[in-house]
Amino acid sequence: MNRAARALIAASDRIDRVCLLSAKAALVAMVAVIGVQIVARYGLRSPPGWTEELARYLMVWGGLLGATAAFRRGLDPAVTRRDETARGWSGRLARVALVVAVALLVVPILYFSFFGPGLDPGRSFLMRNLARTSSGLGINLIFIAAAIPTFCIVILAHLAARIVSGPLKTQVPEHAADIG
Repeated sequence: MNRAARALIAASDRIDRVCLLSAKAALVAMVAVIGVQIVARYGLRSPPGWTEELARYLMVWGGLLGATAAFRRGLDPAVTRRDETARGWSGRLARVALVVAVALLVVPILYFSFFGPGLDPGRSFLMRNLARTSSGLGINLIFIAAAIPTFCIVILAHLAARIVSGPLKTQVPEHAADIG
């Protein structure tokens, strides 16, 4: 493996650690916010209006960042599994199928995140959210909308690492083989 491939894998691994830690933090924070909401609603009979909205935004960020970690490990949902690390035509075909599938999902999302009709950045998904604020928290919705292009960019970085080295090896529990 050459130097560029090792650097690509190392960068993907660092990004993965940040994403996984952030996804875990978002999940813990979401559960805590929901706990506050439950106590306030049923215990105090006065739920704060911001808890539901914050929990929803934490769910979006945590879910998308968690999905990138699953993709890096090859634990993403698939109709069929092909060994992308196999030698020969089978492995090459699996890698090509992976690239095509990811590109079909991610490229249009990235395009419309940054550009609107007629390549107009002012009408893009992110710019439309820049002009909006959330009702409960009063924060600019660009901070929530940024989760989508962030997810796509991280998926592309992990895709490059998977093409070079395959998915990260993880400990799979014995009962996991029975699920699929």
